[in-house]
Amino acid sequence: MGLFRARQRWEPGPDDSMVLSLTEVELALLQNLPDDMRTVLLTSDDDPARKRLFPRAYLDPTADAAETEWRDAVYPDLVDQRFDALDVVGATLTRAVVAGRDREWREITLAADEVQAWLAVLNDVRLVLGIRLGVSDDEPPELPDDDPGAAAWEFYDWLTYLQGSLVETLLGDFDESGLFDESGLFDDLDD
Repeated sequence: MGLFRARQRWEPGPDDSMVLSLTEVELALLQNLPDDMRTVLLTSDDDPARKRLFPRAYLDPTADAAETEWRDAVYPDLVDQRFDALDVVGATLTRAVVAGRDREWREITLAADEVQAWLAVLNDVRLVLGIRLGVSDDEPPELPDDDPGAAAWEFYDWLTYLQGSLVETLLGDFDESGLFDESGLFDDLDD
């Protein structure tokens, strides 16, 4: 990763908080995301990225009446939740403090509800960027560094890493509780 540094990004903090570590460049890139995502949320319903964020509830094309009823009942709350999460992430980004011996890292301490907002926003940003890049199940394209799309793919990969490492950190705490070991829920997975 050219722009992005390898380092453990998420560390559990006191009182169920989480500490996120970013470089100054990474922080600057993330600070644009809330406004960029607000723009997507305000675009036409025909925008493929917006459709990805708000897929149809009823896949049957003859169920248009049920789809309309569902959208009227649920859709406004879904949009509001996304705007609220963007507000939370935007506010937390302003709390970054300089950290590390070399002072090149920025740390943000997030409360548990703020961590949930980060999970939602990282997921939404990856969905939108994935649509814009044409991400599929195939391997990502091998692009030379000077290709205009290379930076966007690198950013997508880094967002995937950031989201995945947050989930792993959260699940690590859950796994240490012993629930996976004692529940037997996942015993069949070893077969």
